[in-house]
Amino acid sequence: MNKQEIINRLKASFDDAIAATQKVSEANFNVSKNNKWTAGENMAHLGVSAKMTCMAYTLPKIAPALLYGKTKDGSRSYQQVVDFYLSKLKDGAKASGVYVPAKTNYERQRIAESLQKYRDKLVNAVADKWSEEQLDTYRIGHPVLGKLTARELLYFTIYHNGHHTKTVSELY
Repeated sequence: MNKQEIINRLKASFDDAIAATQKVSEANFNVSKNNKWTAGENMAHLGVSAKMTCMAYTLPKIAPALLYGKTKDGSRSYQQVVDFYLSKLKDGAKASGVYVPAKTNYERQRIAESLQKYRDKLVNAVADKWSEEQLDTYRIGHPVLGKLTARELLYFTIYHNGHHTKTVSELY
């Protein structure tokens, strides 16, 4: 995917998550089904993930360069990143630390607004501050997947948003 295709898919993945949030009734938004995260918890998890991802793309590029280095190997494909993530999940990887949502009552509208805010910040940062070459050169750390190129992290974000959106849609 080129940068514009990534931006379009990012927007759509966030918009789909926001739409799924709005489809769950207020009465069910904080109710767990099948011992899974609630709709509120799923979307709060996406909000924290989006916030952290957004930070990686809005900081000066010297930060990821110093922390994670650069690569000359380029990026894996979208499907390769998805397959890598799914293999990590199969091996038992789970959200941890700040990525685990608190057990609380979440406000549906507040979460939707947060996802919209981080969608806009991330899309604008990628569009305005990152070139095609930089997306394949700079690496960014991920808590489960390790060092990813900036492009790979965007691929992951698209998939991850879709994964949690699908979960919420299927449960509710």
